[in-house]
Formats: sequence, C-alpha cells, structure tokens
Amino acid sequence: NYIAFFPAEIAQLKALEVLNLLNNELSQLPEEIGQLSALESLYLSNNRFTQLPTGICQLNALRTLELSDNRLMHLPKEITQLSALQALYLRDNRLIQLPPIIARLSGLVWLTLSGNRLTDLPAEINQLHRLNRLDLAKNQLEQLPPEIGQLATLQTLYLFDNPILEGLNTTTAVQGYVDGSDHIRNIFRNTT
Repeated sequence: NYIAFFPAEIAQLKALEVLNLLNNELSQLPEEIGQLSALESLYLSNNRFTQLPTGICQLNALRTLELSDNRLMHLPKEITQLSALQALYLRDNRLIQLPPIIARLSGLVWLTLSGNRLTDLPAEINQLHRLNRLDLAKNQLEQLPPEIGQLATLQTLYLFDNPILEGLNTTTAVQGYVDGSDHIRNIFRNTT
C-alpha cells in the first residue's frame, strides 16, 4: 500500500527527529508539518511533489532533506529558511535552474542535483563554503561558473553525462567526476 495522504495529526509528535515517507504517492503535505520542531531528517523521495511543501521551510532543526525522484520544477525562496540544512538531495527532478538564493544555505555539505535539466549554475554557488560534495551529473550543463573554483572544501564533483565534459581534459572526461579541492580549482583555472 502507498500513502497518498499525510495526516496533519502527525505534527503533534513534537519529539520526532526522523520522518521517512519514501516511495509513496504524496503530492502535498499539510502546513502543520512545520510544527515538527525537532525534525532533523525528512525523506520524501519517490513521491509526486511538483513543488516544495511550504511547511517544510519552517523546520529550523532540519539537517537532511531528501526530495529525489519527484517532479520539482523550481525551488522557492523560502528554502533559505532552512538554516541548519547540511544535505539537500534533489536528484531526478525537473529543475531547470538553481536559484542564486541557494547561497544562503551556507551550512550545506552535500548538494545532489543529478538527473535534472540544469544548463548552468549561479555564480553565487561559491558562497557555499562548507560544500564537500556536489553532484551535477546527468544535466545539460555546457559550462560552470569560474567561481566554482573558489569552493575550498569541495572534495567531490560529479559531472558525467553533461556537455561540459567536452571542454575538460580526457582524464576527467573519462572519469566523469573530480576528487580533491586543489584539482577542482586547477581545472577551472585552466578552462576560464
């Protein structure tokens, strides 16, 4: 059985830290979800969301938000209210643009955007000073902003199945990913 409706009464579970709603048929959540003040991890992958439920943006303790395999087309500006967020998984959605406001999620360590329709990234991505892993595979990226080379903590960058690989050296193109922040800075220093 798949859940298609999420009962608002769950918001009464004030001590709830992890909520796993993977692999259901949810397309919306009640605003009351924002009352789960202790929630640290929310797993919503493989559902039917076309937009981020606004109540999620009130979850001040949220550190992990998993929204892969949905139908999201954009991120609302309210997502910047998730100041504790460290991991944001948006794989296999329908995103065509990453908004510059993503830079306000300064605590992000992992950002997964593979399998979307991104053609470029905002220069403001360089403000994600804690970012360690960035997955941009399987998009339509033809270039990356030179500012990406300023991500001093970035250790892993996935780029496979993007047109941008045509402009990078053969070793990187074959691997489809780059490890090590020094190596990443050197690549973008040489391609700009």
